[in-house]
Amino acid sequence: MTVTVDGRTVALAEHGDPDGAPVFLFHGTPDSRLGKEFTDAPARERGLRVLCPDRGGIGGSDPVPGRTITGYADEVLALADVLGINRFATIGYSAGGPFALSCAAGCGPRVTGTALMAGAGPIDDRPGAREGLAKSDIDLLDMIEHHPARAAMTLRFQRLAARLAPGVATKQLRDELAAPDRDFLARHGAGGVMASFLDALRQGPAGVIEEYRLWAGPWHLDWSAVLTPVEIFQGEEDAWVPMDHAEDIASRLPAGIGRLHRLPNTGHLSIQDHVVEVLDALVTP
Repeated sequence: MTVTVDGRTVALAEHGDPDGAPVFLFHGTPDSRLGKEFTDAPARERGLRVLCPDRGGIGGSDPVPGRTITGYADEVLALADVLGINRFATIGYSAGGPFALSCAAGCGPRVTGTALMAGAGPIDDRPGAREGLAKSDIDLLDMIEHHPARAAMTLRFQRLAARLAPGVATKQLRDELAAPDRDFLARHGAGGVMASFLDALRQGPAGVIEEYRLWAGPWHLDWSAVLTPVEIFQGEEDAWVPMDHAEDIASRLPAGIGRLHRLPNTGHLSIQDHVVEVLDALVTP
């Protein structure tokens, strides 16, 4: 569905109980609102309504000129107002983590809880912060910084390849994954991942490039403003976002706020198998 917020279109996918307590799920990158059906049945069972909005310039959402990570809190508050939602929880998946933390710091008492699933941490100035990230992400970050035109061309080519040669694209995806995620793809297929990737680039590469720039730049986040617990779920075999990102996030939060859940035999995609634990952490503080 789409809604109009401050004169622009925001696209959302909705899962779970339509009358349930609202939870905003923020997608990663290159990713979109699509492919989050894994939340549907568990959310229904817990009386939760999961809403996944495309961020500016991604999928079906209009660009937001000059958007920032900290400014996303105001975007979400405006979206919640349009939807008639007063209080809500958030989940940040992968590179959606910074935006969930933005809401935790900037939405005040309207946020009832925050969870991260393989949430990406800051990489602007921490030594070794890029170690353990997916090679494709490291290469793209480098291109965006030094050769932005090449980065745009690469993303266009990757989208074309995913459309015309999905088998080849899936193999490239598998080559970057740890064993638990390769098993996850064998069980579930790569259709959802590919559909979400394709839609993320529907408007071209600018929105995705902006996402990487925001992640790699200063977040300007007031960590001390996070007053409710942040449940940090991280797979021990994640080959895309390493455990030290989860540890770093926990260390930046006020004492007792960041609660780290280490998940053995779990990677970046297979963390979806733990969505029940993530949702339970939000409804049972």
